[in-house]
Amino acid sequence: MMQPNDLTAEALSRGALPGRGYAIARRISQILHPVPLGVVSIFIVGVLGSDNRVNGLWWSLFCSLLQVVPPTVFFNIRLRQGAYSDDDISVRAQRNELYLFGMANVLAGIALLWALNAPLPLLAMLVSVAVMNLLSFIINLFWKISIHSASIGSCATLASIYLPALGGVCWVAAVVLGWARLRTRNHTLMQVVAGMSLAVVCVLGVFRAFRLI
Repeated sequence: MMQPNDLTAEALSRGALPGRGYAIARRISQILHPVPLGVVSIFIVGVLGSDNRVNGLWWSLFCSLLQVVPPTVFFNIRLRQGAYSDDDISVRAQRNELYLFGMANVLAGIALLWALNAPLPLLAMLVSVAVMNLLSFIINLFWKISIHSASIGSCATLASIYLPALGGVCWVAAVVLGWARLRTRNHTLMQVVAGMSLAVVCVLGVFRAFRLI
């Protein structure tokens, strides 16, 4: 865990005001990180989008292993190798390889789940992730978009489709996370809004194309 002095130095390096607010925002960003949000999204779709909840649970577990473990391992290896300036990958150009690895991983996951006749909602979710990943990669070539915001925007949209009450909670969390990303100076307001908006468009567009909504 970071010491207070480290957080102060980090805040100042970002041009953010150090203090308790910064520490809280940093912790929110760690809790509502794209990795756990990805797992939550998978289980929302796999379980709530399935007629057989037990079967959906097993598919969710399998999909989580396919989609979360490889990118997480890749990220941690590259971080330890010094490929990234920090665990937020604040330098935009350093994000490109992670986008490309993520794209390869999700396309492989789509092919495998399709071959195994996985539930259609899970396939649709992965396709929406692939589209969002591709568009984010293109945008990242000239402008930094918030992946934290895109992840929670996707999660909140999926939750709203299957369980509106949960979706409401997720959107409240999205607002809180948006504040956190602004408070830590990881992103601008436009980058946060763009991330959430992109996620909503991708999820709704793909699910409508699959005739699931």
